[in-house]
Amino acid sequence: MKLVTYESSPGCDRLGVLIADKVVDLALAREVCQKDTHADIPVLPSDMMSFLNEGETAISAATMVKEWCQAQLEKTGKINAPSGDPISYDVKKVRLRAPVPRPPKILCLALNYQAHAAEAGIPDLPEKPHVFIKPGIHSVVGPDDKVFKVPESENFIFEGELAVVIGQRCHRVSADKAYDVITGYTIVNDMSARDLGKTNRPGMVDWFRVKAFDSSLPMGPCLTTKDEIEDPHNLRLVVRVNGQTAQDASTNEMFHKIPEVIEFITHYITLDPGDIIATGTPGGSKGALKVGDKVEVEIEKIGALTSTIAERTE
Repeated sequence: MKLVTYESSPGCDRLGVLIADKVVDLALAREVCQKDTHADIPVLPSDMMSFLNEGETAISAATMVKEWCQAQLEKTGKINAPSGDPISYDVKKVRLRAPVPRPPKILCLALNYQAHAAEAGIPDLPEKPHVFIKPGIHSVVGPDDKVFKVPESENFIFEGELAVVIGQRCHRVSADKAYDVITGYTIVNDMSARDLGKTNRPGMVDWFRVKAFDSSLPMGPCLTTKDEIEDPHNLRLVVRVNGQTAQDASTNEMFHKIPEVIEFITHYITLDPGDIIATGTPGGSKGALKVGDKVEVEIEKIGALTSTIAERTE
């Protein structure tokens, strides 16, 4: 199941399900589905964070509604509310937002692919996951949104990554239980003002200036639930800049796999529904971006995330 956050009207975000080329409003579709099937379906929230906080109850209800919606779309090509108003939309005619627009926490892995570390001149990958944190609100932008270039950066770089979406509050999770706390996966582009990390202290990196700026984490286009991705370590990841391939790798090249990462993180902090874990970028994230460039990150079974590099004027 592919879940999205879409803008139904300016400033109003709602939870939807993506079925082929249609976005269907989940909460409204649940009402129609229940009347049509006479099934007892739990009420579905209208926003992603509330949905994630309801856990498996919401996932099960949404799956029932999605299957009903799919059948209706195959029959008539549309779904309407009892009032006659449409609640299914052509995906090209709605604005998709980041699937989790305001994640409580964003945790990112550095140096989790050998090729990426080699490009940075680092011969050995870290023995334990190397984790840093991005701000959880203003860093996140959605599909086709602008990424504002940090003006003083001359090495403004893309980093296409698979991201994990956490689905329940958890602490001290063992690696063998890690998939139990995952709702699904999405795509992120961990934008970096890489040249701003230099400091006068050996071994110190100014991660704040490199990674924490506004619009530094494009996310989307959807959250693909874990039941649709049998092995998150066997997905092709491709990044194109202005149509030219820059990164082309498999997530099986990750050094620290997702279960190990979750075990490591939850040893120190509690994770909450909606938390995002970006799993690192493979080789090829090089070549400074300029204003006007288009960056597309595509991961199989999830989709493609496109961003345009822009100059911030306000």
